[in-house]
Amino acid sequence: MTPGARLLGGLCTLLLAGCGSPRVMQVNVPLLDLRAQPGSAPQPGVHDPHQETQLFYGETVEVKQRQADWTRIEAKEQPEFSHHHRWQGYPGWVRESALIRPAYVLSPAIVIRVPWAASYQDAHLRTPSSTPFALGTRLPAVDIGGVLWRVELADGTFVWLPRASALDLHQLKQLSPGQRRELILATAAQLVGTPYYWGGRAAPLAALPHQPTGFDCSGLVNVAYRVAGIDIPRDAHEQSLKAQPVAALQPADLIFLSAPGEPQRIVHVMLYAGGNEVIEAPGTGLAVRHISLRERLGAAHTTLASGVVVNGQTVTLGTYLQ
Repeated sequence: MTPGARLLGGLCTLLLAGCGSPRVMQVNVPLLDLRAQPGSAPQPGVHDPHQETQLFYGETVEVKQRQADWTRIEAKEQPEFSHHHRWQGYPGWVRESALIRPAYVLSPAIVIRVPWAASYQDAHLRTPSSTPFALGTRLPAVDIGGVLWRVELADGTFVWLPRASALDLHQLKQLSPGQRRELILATAAQLVGTPYYWGGRAAPLAALPHQPTGFDCSGLVNVAYRVAGIDIPRDAHEQSLKAQPVAALQPADLIFLSAPGEPQRIVHVMLYAGGNEVIEAPGTGLAVRHISLRERLGAAHTTLASGVVVNGQTVTLGTYLQ
């Protein structure tokens, strides 16, 4: 594993070390929009400049400031650099009512592997609970007979999930690099056809009709890696800063594109899918897609290298995998 990639052991240490702080809270809704300004509402279907990112249930945040019913926080599980030219949790504003102050923070044991996982109030899976969990959500859980996960929520109550809904984080640590690459691509492939949403990290769900959803390019990559047990930064520029350069692409490596004529400003990222294919969230009004590099860039993967300029955009190749 490269220095830019962390497995869950480091994250658990971080969460547990801060759980006694009055400034540490957890997200208490399935999906939470992080906004650049308090009082602003998400605008689906357009490029919304105030939309920063989305947080999953249970993500830990550090409270910085309160203003009416809004709270300025840092999302500790989503590293970011550009806002203040230093590494920090992603900064922004969220609704205070969407946060909970837990008595303690349990280490996550599972990660949701499907676009949305329904949870249940009983172990017979007869009574649905009011809390679904998005792909990439990490939860404290106990394996019940190899059939169910019993999940402890932040308020101390329990729900149950079918075991196939999630992966065991401890088992993920045992995967070979090749298996991890396959899991990253399989996760991203589930999302082909999902609408693009600037700042988005989750697929649409009928049970949340008023919640804007979708993926932007770096959100897709961030979540696909998260499901494989690897934490990488949230945005494409930051992902490129932490990635290890590569000369030749392997499946699940990353292809970064700069702004036209600005080689140092990374504005897009794609997952290399093997052969001459990529998976990407291309832009507002489009959807996550599987597309050939020849169609996308007019080039074969064998001709791509860091520093090559395609259609005015400078290419950078990177990896978080050995």
